[in-house]
Amino acid sequence: MLVSDRADARREEVHQGRRPCPEYLRLEERHGVELLDWSRLGEHARARSGRLSMAHARAALGRLRGVDAVFSDGEHVGVPLALGMRVRSLDVPHLMLGHHLTTGAKRRVFRLLRPQARISRVVVHSRRQLALAETELGIPRPSLHFLPYFADTGFWTPQDVEEEALVLAVGREHRDYATLAAACVQLPARVFIAAGSRFSPGARQTRPAAWPANVSTGFADHLELRDWYARASVVAVPLVPTDFQAGITTLLEAMAMGKAVVVTATEGQRDVVRDGVTGLTVPPGDATALREALACLLADPAERARLGANARELVRRRLSLEAYTDELARHLREISRSPSVYA
Repeated sequence: MLVSDRADARREEVHQGRRPCPEYLRLEERHGVELLDWSRLGEHARARSGRLSMAHARAALGRLRGVDAVFSDGEHVGVPLALGMRVRSLDVPHLMLGHHLTTGAKRRVFRLLRPQARISRVVVHSRRQLALAETELGIPRPSLHFLPYFADTGFWTPQDVEEEALVLAVGREHRDYATLAAACVQLPARVFIAAGSRFSPGARQTRPAAWPANVSTGFADHLELRDWYARASVVAVPLVPTDFQAGITTLLEAMAMGKAVVVTATEGQRDVVRDGVTGLTVPPGDATALREALACLLADPAERARLGANARELVRRRLSLEAYTDELARHLREISRSPSVYA
């Protein structure tokens, strides 16, 4: 598995209980998946870039002969790997996660260079991406599979902490913080935005010209973030219009902790939150609807508890780390030259 992270550092953090377990460590532990992570590429490999993705793919190409299957953790490394496999005439079963396949540059690559010729199966986290990958990118439908994302329910778990009059927002990619800021004016609650991201810091977002007095921003590590979730009455995930599952990590973390969530109903983010059952949804760019949803939940502890309990149960039953990695292992078995390897 090509892993866009430094597994050596993550193992220690997970062992110490300082962060949730990533899927690749569970695949390694329970399903025997060998990891080719950034720690194998040298000390310089610490942040995602086009150059690093190319180097990662080249390192994988040198190790493919004789393997049962290869698994890319995203199109940023899976596409160059697939193109390299075609150049070297390597026909190895290839599973690739597809996060946001429909950006302008990726559309052109899939249409003109057709990396899908060396990708056996693409797993996506959004049904909208599933449909677009077939109709607009030309990826054959039998090669496309929907698999919801996950949360480590052992780490992200309800805490015995009293909720405060606090609205929490987390993340930076594709966030609509201008609408959130407008919604929070005169809202009877403190608002904290943990806006760090190490994946796509240049991703589209909106920000207000000035923040309301009740809004503050900052960074939080995993332990600090778990504490923020625990104390929050509501978790807001405001999104700009997009066709992929932006905000899914924040949503599932909050839901796993039994929190009431309010999320923008974009085209790509409609597979997890069922309005009125596991959270509330609001139209894109609608500050009034967002304010009303937040105010309603802040004023109704029983409704927050109901939505939060439903959300926690959904994640525990269907969207856990174990469910996710078991499904990935199943996909690997189905495409592998030696299906018993990933049992």
